[in-house]
Order: sequence, then structure tokens, then C-alpha cells
Amino acid sequence: MMTFTFSNKGEKMARYLKRFVFITAIVIFMAFNPAVLQAGNSKNSKQITTQEQAAKHAAKLANEKCQKEFGYSPFTPETYKAEFVNSKWHWGKIEPVGVHGYSAKVEFNKDGSDETIRVVFHVDKLDRAKYEDEKKETSIEKIEKERELKSKD
Repeated sequence: MMTFTFSNKGEKMARYLKRFVFITAIVIFMAFNPAVLQAGNSKNSKQITTQEQAAKHAAKLANEKCQKEFGYSPFTPETYKAEFVNSKWHWGKIEPVGVHGYSAKVEFNKDGSDETIRVVFHVDKLDRAKYEDEKKETSIEKIEKERELKSKD
């Protein structure tokens, strides 16, 4: 084992100071490393490993997008079956009937990242009876408004 002897206290202090600066630099680098910071803030820290988890996550994403675009949230996790294919979860399909005319297709990685969400409203497959009922209500409302205007005159 090699021992060092210092001729004075100044050399010893300089060596300790260099060691302190070196260790402090390493600690600061590790504390502010973007990879470390990103891992702590990642929304993807939880893995989606079951069909049930994937279906819940996909239905939530589809409803958020549908609510934003159409003001309606028709999807439940049971609406479609979640399948894990080629390292991605797939849920839903774009189909003409859908749920009250709405259909969705959602894909995402096992950690929930790289989301692809598509929500569609199909007007060509609306229930005709419902459409006719809405049309009649609109006509009745127009007639009532006309009566109110005439009574005011």
C-alpha cells in the first residue's frame, strides 16, 4: 500500500477540494440527467399487461376524443375486445353501425405511449325512426314559436 506524505497542509486541502468538486459534479450530473428526470415524470411508468387494462385505457382515450369532437362519450371497455398484436394494443374498429353511429379505433404501446386514436360518427347509418322523431319535434317547435309570435302581435 502506498502512502503519501504532504509537505504542508495546503497540498492536502487542495487534494480534498479536487475530490469534493469531482464527486459534486457527478452527483449534479446524475440529479439533472434528462433520462432520470423523464423517467420520474413519465406518464408511461405503468405497463398495460392485461386485456382488461388495455380495454379500459382505450375506452377512456376514445371517449376523451369523442367528447372533444362530438360532445358525447358512448364507449365502454366492453364495446370492443383489446388485442395485443406486434407489440401494440389494438381496440375497436371503424364500422358503419358502431355505438349510436360512433365507432373508434385505438392503438398504443404496452406502456401506453404512441397513442393513435380515431373516432368517427357515421351519419349514413342513423336510425331512421329516431331521425323522423327529431324532425317532428323540430317541426312542432317551429309551429309553437310561430304561434307565440302571432299572439304577441
